[in-house]
Amino acid sequence: MYSHVMSGTIFGIQGLMIQVEADVSDGLPGFHLVGCLSNEIRESGERIRTAMRNSGWYLPPKRIVVNLSPADVRKAGSGFDLPIAIATLVSMGAIPQERIERMVFIGELGLNGAILPVNGVLSVADCAAKSGYQYLFVSKENQAEAAMIPQLKVIGVENVAETVELLGNEERLENAIFYRPQENMEHCQETTCDFRDLKGQPMVRRAMEIAASGMHNLLMTGPPGAGKTMAAKCLTGILPDLSFEERMELTKIYSVKGLLAKQEGLIYKRPFRSPHHTITASSLIGGGLIPKPGEISLAHNGVLFLDELPEFSKSVIEVLRQPLEDKKIRINRLNHTYEFPANVMLVGAMNPCPCGCYPDRNRCHCSMLQIQNYQGKISRAMLDRMDLHLTLQPVSYGEMMQEADGEDSASIRKRVEAVHNLQQERYRGLGIRFNSQLTVEGMKAYCRLGREEQDFMKEIFEQKKLSGRAYHRILKLARTIADMDNKENIELPHLMEAVAFRVSGGGEDE
Repeated sequence: MYSHVMSGTIFGIQGLMIQVEADVSDGLPGFHLVGCLSNEIRESGERIRTAMRNSGWYLPPKRIVVNLSPADVRKAGSGFDLPIAIATLVSMGAIPQERIERMVFIGELGLNGAILPVNGVLSVADCAAKSGYQYLFVSKENQAEAAMIPQLKVIGVENVAETVELLGNEERLENAIFYRPQENMEHCQETTCDFRDLKGQPMVRRAMEIAASGMHNLLMTGPPGAGKTMAAKCLTGILPDLSFEERMELTKIYSVKGLLAKQEGLIYKRPFRSPHHTITASSLIGGGLIPKPGEISLAHNGVLFLDELPEFSKSVIEVLRQPLEDKKIRINRLNHTYEFPANVMLVGAMNPCPCGCYPDRNRCHCSMLQIQNYQGKISRAMLDRMDLHLTLQPVSYGEMMQEADGEDSASIRKRVEAVHNLQQERYRGLGIRFNSQLTVEGMKAYCRLGREEQDFMKEIFEQKKLSGRAYHRILKLARTIADMDNKENIELPHLMEAVAFRVSGGGEDE
């Protein structure tokens, strides 16, 4: 007897509906799984057979063939255990086919018949809802995640026996629907660092506010203890909350990576990711036999902080060049191309030399060759992609002992929110949200310069021998500074400040 059940898998970070077909017929007894499957699915036959036996169903001594369609898409993960078991029970006559027509099943089976959680349920739930399905059966541990999609009726089940029982009782099925409680938004505003605790460094505060207002990349150079790491950690505290579309996209990424176990709902705060310098290129941008998102995607719509930047492998740093321009990662495999979002604000921090004391020659004993080799680990191409270059000086004793607190993050955040709203209104319908995302055509429309401003930029371009990319990034930066002043046009003071941060702050164009 033939049957079919709907399930789903992950393709990149998006869900993909998979039809699980089962046929039980006369012939040489066996349990055969086909359909371009990974090893964990191929090994699921004995797991499913044992789980069903321990749940009270014995497979008949017949030929059982299970196909996962479409057959040209490689499937991975253990989430097909439950739909395969349900499809087999339908073919055995234990469940009517019409009873499961508008339902989707996903879950791993334990040998005792228990239904275990899997990663990526949110993406599958979203795809199921868009495809018109009404019910989604998942494990109890996954029900809160799946219920983030309000169009679906989510049923959390503990084992196969409970699933079959609910399918046979309409009233119990409706009573088993899981509804998410209203989320508590207070925890979404919590921050670990506040700018009022940052002693001294007024230029750092200004640079951070500019970077946050336009989502610009930032590179800080300074001695150890100057406040680079603390300033970077304060950055997320001045960034506005994510929009609903951004929250859903980011939460899908974390769901695919299995990082939602302790989350109470959608992610509201922009992420801050700070990988160790020993990270590999595939861990940073994503990869694997069936690619999964990396750290840059986990920082999507937030901050990717690379502390001690020259300590990272040069190949790891260079692999960021393309995603910083395209705002996405493309990973090619033989039959498919996987795409992950990577719209991040990159913040880098580095010492000026291996010991960190240069140019103080009373303390720094590094040779010029050592200093050049150390700074040379960051290529000109990468430096070109950093919008603000900032050199920090050591904090004085007086600044450390100063009792008066600086401006707090909440006050700065209000100004940043206003600039974000201005940009989003300006770029509505253009597919971009921030000045840092402006294309060359966009800059022609929104970064027009007057005669005095053009003469200034011509002088800077020729004097500093700027690249085309550096020139355009100065214009984007000036556009953000003008927005912070609530000016419609870019004026000379805006350009001068942008050039000061871009060229005079320790960048490659000095």
